[in-house]
Amino acid sequence: MSTSQTDAILANVFLSVQERLATIPDLQFIGMDIGQLEWGEENASPVLFPCVLLGRIDINYTDNKKSIQQGDAILELLLAMATPGPGQDSGSTATDYFNLEHKINQALHGWCDQQYFNPMSRVRARNKRRKRTDIRVRALRFGFGFVDDTAMQVGQTGQRPEMVLSMQLS
Repeated sequence: MSTSQTDAILANVFLSVQERLATIPDLQFIGMDIGQLEWGEENASPVLFPCVLLGRIDINYTDNKKSIQQGDAILELLLAMATPGPGQDSGSTATDYFNLEHKINQALHGWCDQQYFNPMSRVRARNKRRKRTDIRVRALRFGFGFVDDTAMQVGQTGQRPEMVLSMQLS
């Protein structure tokens, strides 16, 4: 369970997963994907490799009660490693890469923070194409469920303002 907390469930999921992945000493950077891997090869990368970037989260919601929803989510993690340069052993790099992916799965599959979400389950892993040739990226997808009861209770707080519609035809 994360020692930091926010009001947003997904922010707490992010913090918990980030904290859990920090237990893997091989990872040099863990953060949110904000395009760090899209920088051109000629520019210095803003992250250290190997790294994990928490990418998109796809969620399907279903209503349970008035303001309670069940969320079924898929979190995509991007595992990125620098590719070997000329003359370097690509065999040991491949082994390191798959061993690191295995460690990430060991850390997350079946794990939950016991407060914000149910146990995670690996649902997919695939290579991710990038314009850059100096890094290799795998997209690891983990499914999890959660209950969101943070929505405003209908009728408990102020009334909605009157909605005014105006139609203008050109």
